[in-house]
Amino acid sequence: MIGKLQGRLDEVLAGAIILNVGGVGYMVRLPGRELSTLGRSGDEITLYIHTHVREESLDLYGFSNRDELSIFQMLMGVSGVGPRMAVAVLDTLSASDVYLALSAGDTTMLTRVPGVGRKTAERLILELKDKVDGLDQPPLGPVAPAEGDVAQAIEALQSLGYPRTEVLRVVQQVGQAEREEGLGVETLIRRCLNVLSSEGGSG
Repeated sequence: MIGKLQGRLDEVLAGAIILNVGGVGYMVRLPGRELSTLGRSGDEITLYIHTHVREESLDLYGFSNRDELSIFQMLMGVSGVGPRMAVAVLDTLSASDVYLALSAGDTTMLTRVPGVGRKTAERLILELKDKVDGLDQPPLGPVAPAEGDVAQAIEALQSLGYPRTEVLRVVQQVGQAEREEGLGVETLIRRCLNVLSSEGGSG
């Protein structure tokens, strides 16, 4: 079973690449989001690999980081979700967005994915929410312990009508400065509001 490949990017195809590893060209399928960040032909790249074995074929799916791979494999563990749908999810949403949507039970975000209807989104949340909540280092980053100023900021921003997934994402982003600079909760909320307002959020 192949878990990781490092080699030269030989060719970019529709939804896949040819990766030259020691003279052997591996066809690796990737989400479009990954393809756009790989670099140019001839560049040395490293991909974390999921090997998908079926009776008639063996397909390799590549990701630039472990978070994307972990989310992909979690999605694949849900009944009725195959590699095509799992790729579509990560083609539309980042690993962090998927984590937030599952953790917060946000079906609206998941239904942005082509082919994912409300029932499928609900099934994904039902089967995966506990798993993403139990990750030691979720893609969301170090904001997970919502306590003190962070918890107050989340509650205040949600009370203004901002969606929980957006609030968590922005608090994660701004909260890093809060930890480094020792910002007070009022400054933290104000900075988060500035980000949300600039993105055209509702509040």
